[in-house]
Amino acid sequence: MPSQPDSARIPTASIVFGFGPMLPIAAAAIGAWTLPSPWPQMAVQLAIIWAAIILAFVAGVRRGYGFGAPGASTPRAIIAMLLYFVPAGLALVCARFDAPVAALALLTFGYLLVIVFDRHAARSGDAPAHFARLRGPQMLIAVLGLVALVGHLLRS
Repeated sequence: MPSQPDSARIPTASIVFGFGPMLPIAAAAIGAWTLPSPWPQMAVQLAIIWAAIILAFVAGVRRGYGFGAPGASTPRAIIAMLLYFVPAGLALVCARFDAPVAALALLTFGYLLVIVFDRHAARSGDAPAHFARLRGPQMLIAVLGLVALVGHLLRS
């Protein structure tokens, strides 16, 4: 039986489509540290694009839930959406202007915001209840991958 939107049980689809998109970020970090040139630079560039796309998607999820769920706060959904979407967009601009460390820092900040705000939102009814358990481990994969990429760039 599928879980209800207000259930704290993490649905299988959220596990698959929640953790799955984090794997390319982790793979890029591993590639940046282990592969010969020119692969590390490509891994960083692709990770920035991918992480920004996913963070922008997460922003849309929060906005959509906040607008569609009875009892969810539309103003809080808009604020969360902007807090996630703006760093994603700015990261792409930084990447375009050859500032990958700044791009990765913005993305890391955005993913950390998701951990904090989506957990709180899940507990207050502004996001699906299972986000309280999902978002921490899910976004931590991205954060660790992004930090590893920063470490690689600073080491190079």
